[in-house]
Amino acid sequence: MKFLKFLDDNLEKYFCIFILAVMVFAIACQVVFRMTGLPLSWTEELARYAYIWLIYISCSYAVKQDRHIKIDAVMLLFKEKGRFILGVISNFLCFIFTVVFSYQGFLMLHRLMFVMKQKSPAMRMPMSLPYAAIFVGFTLMSFRLLQSIVRLIRQHKKENGGANAALTEAKQG
Repeated sequence: MKFLKFLDDNLEKYFCIFILAVMVFAIACQVVFRMTGLPLSWTEELARYAYIWLIYISCSYAVKQDRHIKIDAVMLLFKEKGRFILGVISNFLCFIFTVVFSYQGFLMLHRLMFVMKQKSPAMRMPMSLPYAAIFVGFTLMSFRLLQSIVRLIRQHKKENGGANAALTEAKQG
């Protein structure tokens, strides 16, 4: 159970740190070997694909931190119940968007793995690996948006449950 909690709290963060380290290593190798007159073709490709993974996993991390794209100014126009409803609706619409992209990413990944079997030019790795970032990233975003919706509902019930109990107690007293 502690391991699942650890994964829930840190999965994207540590994955992004690892990917960033891979990027730094690849770019540093490229710089050093270019200075010696022996440029490596695979380092540029590795850094590019690592950057793609970093983008999609970082998007999931942003959703987890509730820092994804939204218009906070609109939320200020509403009271608590309106903010709750608007928050759930916006997260649900984002969830639908991420599920559609996750599904399309899965279809593209399936096609690359089993139909096209394309290889990258320099590293000769399957192109399904860089394209898997779309599927993995949007699937993680979908999961994080569901968590956010559940958190909003629980928080709303907790806040209103206490208020409703106080009103009931005041009416009885």
